[in-house]
Amino acid sequence: IPFTARVHRRPFNQGGRVRSLRGNNSSAKLHHHQGHDPRSVEFHMNGFDFDDIEAELIASIPPEVVNRYQSRKSYKARPWPWYAHGKNFFRALGADFRTLDGVIEMLLNDVVFRCETFLPCGITKKRSIGARAIGDINNDPHLLEVSMERDTDDELGPGTGHVAIMLGLCLIRCHQIEEYICNSFLLGISKKQKAKYKTLDDLKKGWKRKTLGDMIKSTEEAWDIHEDVKIGLSLFVSMRNRIVHGISLDDEFDIRNQWGQKELVAFLYFFDIHSKIIRKAFRSSFYASIQFGIDNFKTPEKYTKNVFNKKQREEMGLFPHFFRLKEHEV
Repeated sequence: IPFTARVHRRPFNQGGRVRSLRGNNSSAKLHHHQGHDPRSVEFHMNGFDFDDIEAELIASIPPEVVNRYQSRKSYKARPWPWYAHGKNFFRALGADFRTLDGVIEMLLNDVVFRCETFLPCGITKKRSIGARAIGDINNDPHLLEVSMERDTDDELGPGTGHVAIMLGLCLIRCHQIEEYICNSFLLGISKKQKAKYKTLDDLKKGWKRKTLGDMIKSTEEAWDIHEDVKIGLSLFVSMRNRIVHGISLDDEFDIRNQWGQKELVAFLYFFDIHSKIIRKAFRSSFYASIQFGIDNFKTPEKYTKNVFNKKQREEMGLFPHFFRLKEHEV
């Protein structure tokens, strides 16, 4: 959730600070301040009025990072106070980086930035996360009022903590297995499926758009699945559907009473063991899909030549044991 930063009107302490600045053009910038109002750069350089600018403290800049930054040629051309910039500068502050859907994101002290470049005006605050987001929510009186409300539906009674943790872990297991199936595009190479797509990339994208049920159906079109995996997969889908669709309030597994809790613990424990077998089968198909892409197309940039470690290669070797291409698909 994007939050508007609060203006810091109290006197500023000496020392380096990184601040997210928001003007009335909604662009967030980063600025180093040493005893100066961090809004002064926007005021002097960009013509904003002080009342139109807000500043939010993001992180302190350690002296060693300040010294390293000030030794750069670019600093001599643009000494502080000015915008701090450069990916290495933010990395030195402990920032993490990732790319989602072609967009570079930077995480610094629970603040996520969109980075078109790492130059001034190329960094925009997207949202707060973690503890900072919770703090922002609690600073909103309307949201805080709702969060403080107590409802009898929230009172599940004693003994529910460990059951809730088990339920959460099993839900994560469902996500893991579905992720492996979703990325096992090799399972979707039946002649019927290949006729729908022109390129491997089209096949991969089309495969990911399918529902879990459609993926399994398409897999069965092209592959003979080991009987144990086939039976186990049917049981996994059935149990997975119960976990995802309200098992905790089911009459048999009602988490609000001790009988139901014990029923649910036994169900989840069995699911945990059983799902490991299914996870191993589809993890092997995921690895085999990657290997197929490497063997038949150029290696993706994010992969090195030695994509798999010894354990992963052993698991990939299980793929032909679990899945055998049907004769009419060869």
